[in-house]
Amino acid sequence: MNHWGKKTIELAKKKDYLDRLYKIYPNNPSAREIDLQELNLIEEYFHKKDSDALLNKLLDIDKFPIKDSYISFLRTDRSSIQRNPKTVKRICDILYALGLDKVKEGILAPKEANTIRGPQFSNWAKKAFPHVKLNKFINIKNSILFLEDSEKNILDFCNTELGIGISKRPDFVAKSRAKYVVGEAKFLSSLGGNQGRGLDDALKLASNTSGHAYKVAIVDGVLWIQPGSQEYKKIEHSNAAVFSALLLKEYLKKL
Repeated sequence: MNHWGKKTIELAKKKDYLDRLYKIYPNNPSAREIDLQELNLIEEYFHKKDSDALLNKLLDIDKFPIKDSYISFLRTDRSSIQRNPKTVKRICDILYALGLDKVKEGILAPKEANTIRGPQFSNWAKKAFPHVKLNKFINIKNSILFLEDSEKNILDFCNTELGIGISKRPDFVAKSRAKYVVGEAKFLSSLGGNQGRGLDDALKLASNTSGHAYKVAIVDGVLWIQPGSQEYKKIEHSNAAVFSALLLKEYLKKL
């Protein structure tokens, strides 16, 4: 395991890791907003048991009140509502059985924490480090900077100037004096599934030996205290730079 990974384990197991991490990854979901007129129409169609109108209106809004494998199909092809009356009846019968209050709760439910994690690291980084356009990023030699530019410009810079050979823009590109750092940032609230695949993406970049930039995986969450997990083992048996966002400033200063 890389030195910085060992420092993260020490931080996670013996210090106020979660208290400090909350500044980067806050967990304060708020209820979704919906136009009052839209909500009134949902109530009207519900009371009238106008299933086609109710389903169409619920498909218009961001959050469908129940989980059902067929919702995505119906949302994509609205004409399928007319062609599949049994499916419409099945779904709407579930909604009617839930009752209007539960349906409204489902509509207004806050987004799950994992769906709002994406921009949180970037939001924190913008406050913690100066961000500049590509020209300044290349020419300034005596500072710690983050690159802020179009997705295409960042990806082109990583591949053309740094020679990394990646297919998608990384979560961040940084510079410590004359040394470049490219990285992915992940927060794992659980192990396996989509979050495990996200870790694999980050480790793939951190293990990339092409080009002339340092590559890192900024990873936080439960894996640091789960030594028997597959995710932990992947880090344990790798020399890639994988560590907490809480150590990123220190890492950049020591390059």
